[in-house]
Amino acid sequence: MVWIVTVTLLLFSSHALCTNPGLKVRVTQKALEYGREIGIQVLQQKLREIQIPDVSGKASVPVIGHVHYHITGIRINDFSLPQSAVGFYAGNGIKLSIDNAYIHLTGHWKVKYHFISDSGSFDLSVSHLSISEAIGMTRDNTGRPAVHNAGCTANVGSLDITFHGGASWLYNLFSSSLEGPIRSSLNREICPKVSSAINGLEQHLKTMKISSHVDKYAEIEYSLVNPIAITNIFMDLDFKGEFYSVAQHKEPPFSPPPVSFSEQTDHMMYLGLSDFFANSAEFAYYGAGALHMNITNNMIPKQYPVRLNTSTFRFLIPQVEKLYPNMLMLMNVHANQRPVLKATPNNITIQAYGAIDTFAILPNSSLAPLFVLDICASVSAKMAISEMKLTGSLKLNSLRLSLGHSDVGPFKVTMLQGLLNIAVKAVVLPKVNARLANGFPLPSVDRLSFVNPLLKVNQDILVIATDIHYGS
Repeated sequence: MVWIVTVTLLLFSSHALCTNPGLKVRVTQKALEYGREIGIQVLQQKLREIQIPDVSGKASVPVIGHVHYHITGIRINDFSLPQSAVGFYAGNGIKLSIDNAYIHLTGHWKVKYHFISDSGSFDLSVSHLSISEAIGMTRDNTGRPAVHNAGCTANVGSLDITFHGGASWLYNLFSSSLEGPIRSSLNREICPKVSSAINGLEQHLKTMKISSHVDKYAEIEYSLVNPIAITNIFMDLDFKGEFYSVAQHKEPPFSPPPVSFSEQTDHMMYLGLSDFFANSAEFAYYGAGALHMNITNNMIPKQYPVRLNTSTFRFLIPQVEKLYPNMLMLMNVHANQRPVLKATPNNITIQAYGAIDTFAILPNSSLAPLFVLDICASVSAKMAISEMKLTGSLKLNSLRLSLGHSDVGPFKVTMLQGLLNIAVKAVVLPKVNARLANGFPLPSVDRLSFVNPLLKVNQDILVIATDIHYGS
């Protein structure tokens, strides 16, 4: 129903009250309106399920005296909600209001007076029906969002009953005496249906994943770190947005910066990912020992004339080919400290520090150490959204080399600059980019997807402005 769709959409949004989040999500009034358009149809179907109990009683009819009546089989055929509105309820949640609703009901009547029985059918029209519902939103003790019914009122306007069949022209004279019981039944049944739907949503929210498995090395935690913050024009929700090593949940030696948005409300949803989100990933992967790879000759594309063997190195470091003639080589590239990502306006850069241990592969497949190069690489990152995941790709800006250790004597490191540039661009970055293309899951709900997301890099934060689509 309308609040199930709308509140589910809302469960992506908080002013930082005590802890800075790794991910902040804001939902605007535009998202509420979208949820209302979708959910009002579901609400109509839900309200059609209301069951009105049979009505029995006694009424006085002019000329014939007291009449005993039974109204049975009351059924809702149409529940029209032509006017509805939804909005934020500052400090609490959201409010849904419905005005000028219309209900058409049908049923059967039976009367008895003296020794005479009569029966037929009837039509009942209810107009000017109004419903007001307040939905409170909180954070439960597991860090999941929670909802509750914060108040519901229903007011049945006017009723009009018309009898058909038998001496219905006569019984229409006492139809007004039936309005009270039917009005009371409708007023009693509408709000419990609303409350039942909210309870169903609460049970659904308890199944929401607050952590996502990424791969064998890392997972992401998306529990709420602050109470939900609600104003009259938007709603914010603060997610932890932190990567952890699968082997050990260890906090990094740095904290999230404050995350804030401008007052723009052109889109349905805004997501703000701070530097902390990515840097916690780098901390987790580095701690898990995942930031390393081997480069061998068969990994270098065939179109490159430079090969990873000692014959090639005779032009760069002659002593390598003299000591180990005509042998293949292996380079082990590994980080020796965690990479650091920095977001500045319209730019994301990553500084990576590591070493390259270089070996000759001997005929018996054992490795002979040659030299160790210390490296400092600067890369630019480009981010995108694909199927509710954050994806990325890296491009090399610069690569600085220095000699850490040599087992083959001194040599000029600058001679290796070209070869290492080829190795990074042709082997290392494609491997890393293939992993980044798989993406990292963002918090999501079933059947919810982004529509035309726009990414903008601000100071310390990547902002995603997007509309949303709720599929069937």
